[in-house]
Amino acid sequence: MKATVITIGDEILIGQIVDTNTASIARWLNGIGITIAEKLSIGDSREDIVATLHRTLQTSEVVILTGGLGPTKDDITKHTLAQYFGSELKYNATEGEHVRQLLERRGVAFIELNRGQAMLPECCTVLHNSYGTAPGMWFDTKDGGVVISLPGVPFEMEHLMEDEVVPRLKERFTLPDIIHRTMITRGIAESILAERIAEWEESLPDYLHLAYLPAPNIVRLRLSAYDVDGRSASEEIERQFEMLRAIIPDNIVGFEGASVEQLIHDILTRKGLKLAVAESCTGGCIASKFTAMAGASAYFMTGVVSYSNDAKSDILGVNPDDIKRYGAVSEQVARQMAEGARRVGKTDYAIATTGIAGPSGGSIEKPVGTVWMAVATPTTTIALVRNCGSDRSQIISRASAYVIELLYDQLKRI
Repeated sequence: MKATVITIGDEILIGQIVDTNTASIARWLNGIGITIAEKLSIGDSREDIVATLHRTLQTSEVVILTGGLGPTKDDITKHTLAQYFGSELKYNATEGEHVRQLLERRGVAFIELNRGQAMLPECCTVLHNSYGTAPGMWFDTKDGGVVISLPGVPFEMEHLMEDEVVPRLKERFTLPDIIHRTMITRGIAESILAERIAEWEESLPDYLHLAYLPAPNIVRLRLSAYDVDGRSASEEIERQFEMLRAIIPDNIVGFEGASVEQLIHDILTRKGLKLAVAESCTGGCIASKFTAMAGASAYFMTGVVSYSNDAKSDILGVNPDDIKRYGAVSEQVARQMAEGARRVGKTDYAIATTGIAGPSGGSIEKPVGTVWMAVATPTTTIALVRNCGSDRSQIISRASAYVIELLYDQLKRI
C-alpha cells in the first residue's frame, strides 16, 4: 500500500520554514506497513491542491495533507477539501467549545475567526485535536482511498498521527509488514566499511535490502524487508547483524537511535563520574548533546562557551601569553581549555574545542575547518587536530562528533 504526503504553504516553498512534517509522517506510516510513494510541497492555491489531489489519488490509497487549516483567509485547505468532496461547511459544536475553552485558557478572545475553526465539511470524519484549535479531517474517497488533512503545527500533527490517524488506518486497511533495523557504526569511513563487509553484504538474502546512511563520524547500516512475514524477517535481520558483530566488533555503537554520547552517558552514570565541557568554535553544540538526554544532571557539571580569548583566560585560566604565541587555535590552548574546564567544573573528565568555523579567519597554516580538541582525564590530557571541512555547520557538527569520540575512547579504557 502506498501513500503520498503533501505539505501546503508558501512559507515552505520560499524556504521561510523547514518542513519536518513529511519526515515524521513517513516514519509513522512506514511503521505500520505503508510505503511512501511521494513527498510533495505545494503553495496555498486552490488549483494546486485540487490538481495534486486528483493526480496523487491515482497512485496512492492514502493521501495526507498538512497545513492551511488556520483561522485566517490565506488558510484555504478546509474550504478546498469541502468543495472537492462536494460538501458544505457546518458548525461543529463540540469542536467550537473546545476552541473556546482552549483560547480562554490562553487569555485569547473567542472571535468569529476562531469560531470558523469549528466550521467543518459535513462529509468528513472529524479528528479531534486536543492540542490546538484546528481539527484534523478524514475523507473516504469513492475508490476506497483516504484523504487526511492535518494541521501544520508539528506537535499537533504528531499527536493526531498517534491518537487518531494510525489507529484508524490500521483498522481500515489490511497492512503488510515492513521491517527496518538500523545498526550504528563509528570510527570507520563509509568506503572502508563497505569494503570490510562486502562478503557479508553479498551473502544477504534477496529480500533484505542494505542501505548506507553516513553522518559525521558514524555510518548507519539499515536492513529492510518489505511485504514479508514480519516475525521471520525480524529474526533473520537480527541473525545477520550478529554475524556483522564478528566482522566489525569495535565499530558498533548500537541500534536505531543509539549514539556515542549515549554510550558516554551510560558509562559516566554507571561509574559516578563527572563531565565538563569547554567550547569555542562549537558554540555549545557539545553541551546540548549531553543535556538533551534525561539524567544528564547526574554527571554533567558545567559547560563554558569561551568564544573570546578573554573568556578563555578569565574563566578557564588559559595563559594569555600562549594565546599570543601559538594562537587561540592551537594544541596548547585546547589542552589548557580542557584542563581549565575540569578544574572549574570540579569533574573527572572535560573536553574542549577551539577552531576556525569560517567562512573567514583561516590562513595557509590554519585553514578554515582546522579544529584543535582535547580531553582532560584524571591522569593526562590528550589533544589532536582535525580538519572538519569548509562549511560552517559541517565544521561544528564534525568537530563535536570527533571530540566526543575522543572522550569515548578514553572512557573505554577505565
